[in-house]
Amino acid sequence: MGLNTADDAGVYRFSDNTAVVLTVDLLTPVVEDPYIYGMVAAANSISDIYAMGGEPKLALNVIGFPGNGDPETLGMILRGGQEKADEAGVMIIGGHTFATDEIKYGLSVIGYVHPDKIITNAGAKPGDLIILTKPIGKGTIIQSTLVGKGDEKILKPVIKSMITLNHDASLAMRQAGAHAATDITGYGLVGHLVELAKASRIGIELQASKIPVHNGALKLLKNGLKEPGIAMNLGSFKEQVDLEGIDPDFGQLIFGSETSGGLAIVLPEEKLNLFKEKYKNNVPVIGRITAENPGRIRVIQ
Repeated sequence: MGLNTADDAGVYRFSDNTAVVLTVDLLTPVVEDPYIYGMVAAANSISDIYAMGGEPKLALNVIGFPGNGDPETLGMILRGGQEKADEAGVMIIGGHTFATDEIKYGLSVIGYVHPDKIITNAGAKPGDLIILTKPIGKGTIIQSTLVGKGDEKILKPVIKSMITLNHDASLAMRQAGAHAATDITGYGLVGHLVELAKASRIGIELQASKIPVHNGALKLLKNGLKEPGIAMNLGSFKEQVDLEGIDPDFGQLIFGSETSGGLAIVLPEEKLNLFKEKYKNNVPVIGRITAENPGRIRVIQ
């Protein structure tokens, strides 16, 4: 599995019982604290393995850093990444550093999965439910801090969410027999779900009132904040998304870029309670899979 379905990671089968899952990702700083930034970037990279139903095992650091940058800052970034990798049971065994004007950090991650247990973005079936494990709006709140309009009270839960691994959600979706999944990152909620709809050749109906949102994100947009990720994703995906009676600002927010977002998990309705039992966290059902309008998303109130 590779570029064919625009999935979260590549998968290569070595034998009847073993496949490797591979991914790489880089982030520019999303918070001022270099240690927390390292944690966020590592969690974001590892998430791709979880989204495929895999267990991450090995990683390489990949970091772009200014030649005249502070070595202590570099060390704090790497330490944050190391701590999050340790939490995930991932061994960092090397890496590569290159000179760049703007700091960039992430991991190249290798994980394992049984070839019969891969969870892709191409397995959704009509009638399935869609659940989302983290609120959206991270990109908007992060942007507010970058332009000097940040509020520590609304940023704190965003940071907590970004450094939370998707391990437990991934394990629960495997135990519950999920049909498909994708993690919600740069393409935003609807962007990643458009990719899932295309890969699975199905339609998606989302219920706006059920989509969890970080406190303060919608208000920032209503007050005129411009989040670059929204414009980028609107340019890429708006033609595949139909908004019906949706608050215009909310209609923008669902296109916003997310950093280390949650998993959008697609599973049969009869498996929902089993997932909740295994996950032990409240998760909203935000929509369902339809046979109509394959490759498109319909958003209703």
